[in-house]
Amino acid sequence: MPYFGEKEIEVYQGAAPYENPPHIYALADDMYRNLLIDNENQCVIISGESGAGKTVAAKYIMSYIARVSGESNPLLEAFGNAKTVRNNNSSRFGKYVEILFGSGGQPEGGRISNFLLEKSRVTTQNHGERNFHIFYQLCTGASSNMQKDFGLTQLDYYQYLSYGGSHKVEGTNDAHDFQETLKAMSVMGLTEQEQSNILKVVAGVLHLGNVSFVEKGNYSEIQDLDSLGYPSFLFEVEQNHLKSKLTSRRFDSKWGSQSDTIDVTLNVEQALYTRDALAKGVYARLFDYLVKRVNDAMETNIPGYNIGILDIYGFEIFERNGFEQFCINFVNEKLQQIFIELTLKAEQR
Repeated sequence: MPYFGEKEIEVYQGAAPYENPPHIYALADDMYRNLLIDNENQCVIISGESGAGKTVAAKYIMSYIARVSGESNPLLEAFGNAKTVRNNNSSRFGKYVEILFGSGGQPEGGRISNFLLEKSRVTTQNHGERNFHIFYQLCTGASSNMQKDFGLTQLDYYQYLSYGGSHKVEGTNDAHDFQETLKAMSVMGLTEQEQSNILKVVAGVLHLGNVSFVEKGNYSEIQDLDSLGYPSFLFEVEQNHLKSKLTSRRFDSKWGSQSDTIDVTLNVEQALYTRDALAKGVYARLFDYLVKRVNDAMETNIPGYNIGILDIYGFEIFERNGFEQFCINFVNEKLQQIFIELTLKAEQR
């Protein structure tokens, strides 16, 4: 059945598994009743190829169970999802969502555990793909004052948004989605100042990607010192300090009881690597902070049982595959092995 509305929820709520055709709501209802009857935690693992609809299935399960606990949050989607070749709204991080229920079966809270954020997407993307949604939302949906304060301009200006090709996604309105993201921030209890600080970091990452280097002898120099203006301002660091960290590396050496500090100047390749590592590290820390704030808004100390929903990447094969693809595919292999073992054990009983 291809429908997921209120009518279908009423059809499957409390019905026996054999009464209706197979449906994601039947699975959700079965888990919920098992939790209430057996007083045991429940878990569903959603797997499949990239773009098969795992995250959408997780949303339908949560919306069914949490018809009583609210809608899915667009905040983490803005910062953790991106357009890929197969999916215009692909989750680029793994998450385990726990919905906590009280003794009466009512939802009392929840928690999200995140892992394997695709940090490399911040600095480069395959052709036909995009960076994380929030970068496009910010550039197209920011107010005039925010554009002025953050130095925002056209999408084509930013190096970190230039690798995938087209910035547009059919059926997606980034400016409208930005307003939804701001609303989600407010729902999570983020103040206007906190929201501004978060978006300053996003803009700072964009501007950092436009810092370029030139070779001078055996070491690198920043090609245009003015390009450091916005990153240092938005990250709230001194410009000379940022320049030093991008073009040199500090080593601590120790000989016996004596220690010394040596600053080694980087070449262009090393400086570019340092710039990108900084951008990825800052964005990953920001994402972890957002997950923490979401959890702060949902967590509760009320005892009870939970239903867990694991939503991870599917198998991925790209033209360029990195360590992240190795980790993603390895996790899927392990999950497949667990499924086979549990299935065989069930058949042997």
